[in-house]
Amino acid sequence: MQSQKILFVIGFKLSKYVLSFVFFYLMVLFYVPKIIGNVQFAIAFISIFSFIFNIGFSIAHLKIYPEEENKAACIGALVSFKVLFILLSLIFYFILLSFMNLEGILLLILIIFIFEKIIEGINTTMTNLLIADNEILKGTFPWVIISSSKIILLITGLFLFPTNEATLALIYLLSTLFHTGFLFIYVKPFKIKKPTKYLLKKYLHYAYPLTFANIAVLLSGNIGIVLINFWISPEAVAFYYAGDHLSVFRTIIPNVVSLVMVSIFSKNIKEKNLEKNKQIIKKISKYFCILWTGVILVSFLYSDELIIIFLGADYHPSIFVFNILILTQIIIINDIGVYTDLNARGLTKLFSLIKTIGEIYNVFLIIFFVAPFGLNLGLNGLALSFLFKNITYTPIVRLFLWIRYKYTYNFRVFLYLIAALIIYFANSLYTANIDFVSNFYLIPVFIAVDLCLYFGILFLFRCIKKDDLKYFKLFLNFKSLINMLYNDLTIKNNNSKNHK
Repeated sequence: MQSQKILFVIGFKLSKYVLSFVFFYLMVLFYVPKIIGNVQFAIAFISIFSFIFNIGFSIAHLKIYPEEENKAACIGALVSFKVLFILLSLIFYFILLSFMNLEGILLLILIIFIFEKIIEGINTTMTNLLIADNEILKGTFPWVIISSSKIILLITGLFLFPTNEATLALIYLLSTLFHTGFLFIYVKPFKIKKPTKYLLKKYLHYAYPLTFANIAVLLSGNIGIVLINFWISPEAVAFYYAGDHLSVFRTIIPNVVSLVMVSIFSKNIKEKNLEKNKQIIKKISKYFCILWTGVILVSFLYSDELIIIFLGADYHPSIFVFNILILTQIIIINDIGVYTDLNARGLTKLFSLIKTIGEIYNVFLIIFFVAPFGLNLGLNGLALSFLFKNITYTPIVRLFLWIRYKYTYNFRVFLYLIAALIIYFANSLYTANIDFVSNFYLIPVFIAVDLCLYFGILFLFRCIKKDDLKYFKLFLNFKSLINMLYNDLTIKNNNSKNHK
């Protein structure tokens, strides 16, 4: 059952998030903000140029692989392009560094992250090989491994190495290598053959329109960190990274749905069943809008106390960043599955155009909100630029997609928001005299109360019905979940036609 696979992948993502938080908490304890900021600057700087080996062939594989009979040749096409562009990226990176006249610790960590990002790109390729073959859990379970290995390596490094940028960079590199080894065990049974000219052309034709979108996404997602480092300080980078990192759960559901559904959507389209995809999108949008609005509500309510409790008063600037970034997700949560379906339908150029325009617009907003010659809002401006982009750009795109392709919008999301606002104001009354920093053990109790009230109001609004409860009961069938987890994660000697 695909919905149960989505549940497991979300579980893996949440586990990764919790483990990443533990890693980040330990990093904050033992590394000063300046070191954390320098490392995050290096990651952002290298990531901006990682489009060279991330042009879009992995996404092309998710689309093309389910449609073609010669699976081994498809893998051959993907690997051929990946090897070529990884070699080109290595040449580019070292030419770039030769012109920058860097030396010392900054040069060293930039070199480390060049290799880390390239290996991460290889890992993404192996993950997509598994997901395209519907081995979704095998492709996503290793996320937990990389997060666990970071914690182990960080604790080990405290006893063996100095707490500086180079040690932290090596922890990232080694954990990525652990991820590689784990994924290799799962992809080893796959067969690879020399790709045909037809397949090479098909992959190239599908991937090249995504190039500009990838460049724009990487630039928009990382340029802010680089600018904050130049215009403010490495410490400001650390504070922004803390808020962004803690709010990363906001991207879990959209990313998971994209991974799980792209092959299913492609198969339905091959069978000329476009309406089935729209029905899937409608159901996914409803349930995850309900769930995620509740999650964002309680995150917003208790973010001040939780950040102060876990990170300390020094990280107070991270609170505003965290709150703004989770609010951005409310605006785009209704887009779940829509862009995945566009890609599956072969409307890659349209998808690329939408993404490219949006992300370039976001880059200009980042500069305007952050720069000393603009609004000069610093790290708060960087967070606000993402919110402003989603408020102004997303509604225009959704209106176009509704007119042109009949992608409907779940307007009941406004009822979910009304329910959330009722709880927000009620919470301010019944928690007014409680100091959660001193009585932190009360936070889980009030989170449970808030969520029960939220879902209760939705039940009264008839946003949740008895049929939905039956679906959730089927969705959460424990025996079925355990059997599926065991079957999907067991390494088999697979000789199916998919691997020939």
